[in-house]
Amino acid sequence: MFKRPEPEDSGQERRWLRQLKAVIETQIARRPFLFQMRAVARQLRYEREHWSVLIPFLLLVFIVVYRRERARVLELARRLSD
Repeated sequence: MFKRPEPEDSGQERRWLRQLKAVIETQIARRPFLFQMRAVARQLRYEREHWSVLIPFLLLVFIVVYRRERARVLELARRLSD
């Protein structure tokens, strides 16, 4: 019913996947933001059993920092408009 791939087909497919992975790795390495995001994703994967505490904590930290920085930006905009 199902055909097995020819040995050269699977080798060609593996080569194509290796090339694709190499291109992706190169693009990630060239962009610091993507490199850091991948590192954060890996760290989160390692801490999977602690996600029930970690994710809400990170969300809380994000909200606090965002509000503080947003207030600074609004204050600066108000000062510049005066």
